[in-house]
Amino acid sequence: MTSGSDFIQAWELGSEFGIENLKLVRRAMPVPGETQVRLRVLAASLNYRDLVVMRGDHGSAVTLPLIPISDGVGVVDQIGDAVTGLKVGDRVCPLFFRTWLSGDPPVDLYRHSLGGPRDGMLCTSMVVDAEDTVLMPDSISHLAAATLPCAGLTAWSALTDLKPIQPGETVLIQGTGGVALFALKFAKLMRARVIMMSSRDEKLDFVRELGADETINYRLDPDWHRTVKKLTHGKGCDRVLELGGAETLEKSLRAVKTGGLVILIGTVTGSVATVRLPLILTRNITLHSVSVGHKQAFERMVDAIEQHDITPIIDRVFPFDAANEAIEHLQKGRHKGKICVEIESGKPA
Repeated sequence: MTSGSDFIQAWELGSEFGIENLKLVRRAMPVPGETQVRLRVLAASLNYRDLVVMRGDHGSAVTLPLIPISDGVGVVDQIGDAVTGLKVGDRVCPLFFRTWLSGDPPVDLYRHSLGGPRDGMLCTSMVVDAEDTVLMPDSISHLAAATLPCAGLTAWSALTDLKPIQPGETVLIQGTGGVALFALKFAKLMRARVIMMSSRDEKLDFVRELGADETINYRLDPDWHRTVKKLTHGKGCDRVLELGGAETLEKSLRAVKTGGLVILIGTVTGSVATVRLPLILTRNITLHSVSVGHKQAFERMVDAIEQHDITPIIDRVFPFDAANEAIEHLQKGRHKGKICVEIESGKPA
């Protein structure tokens, strides 16, 4: 689908939050400023965070009207007079966090996140600051590129930030969603041993086919932290990607080795946790949170994906006109891999 010369199409939450209030509307065609570029959006991909935003549960900083969805890719079709390093026809992914280019995050990090509070990717055209984009190589398809800004970079940061994972280390990955599947691929690239958890055997069969070394059904094995200890000869895993939240954190602390690392990523089971501090203090465990990542890390990840021909797992692709159906599919939670919305074919203008 392409937009006309004066208007774009966008899925918008107008005056009320709630996924049922998402409507397809027309907006004026945006014009880039001096340091900005305009993108024809090619594809977007969905994350659990998008559901939280659309439900109105992401805090007072997110206001309406809003175009949702954080992840996507587009092709530059107009550039500002002061833009250098990009040209018309380049494919780029906008950063999830505007202005976080490297190093420590800015103080106002979440004020500039894409898909809330800033308008997101579920539209036919958008304007972004040129420096807040990452160039996509031809070897990465537009659908694959659309999955990278949040899910891909979060997984990459979880394995490389603070203390990069080393060959032979064991990592426990909770769940089989977008971040988890990226983490599996990246961890195997880094020659780590991977244990994955899910509540569904069919999803565990799926990740074993993708290279997971061990799997645990946490519904059938509620003492999964003990199972992790057994699988690691009583030592515990080197790192946990803690995607569960309140209900899983204490068991993650029990599953990790003395001196290990628990990476806090998700809050699917709740955001208020009670843990026994001696589990951390007496075992020298490091708790480290990951909030997606910065531009420099994104560029390193893209280099690794291109060099090693890593292909993101895509569950299903919906057309732009059926974006609401894509969101409904995400809510059901039965997907294996990323859910994408194809907005344009990806062919050059």
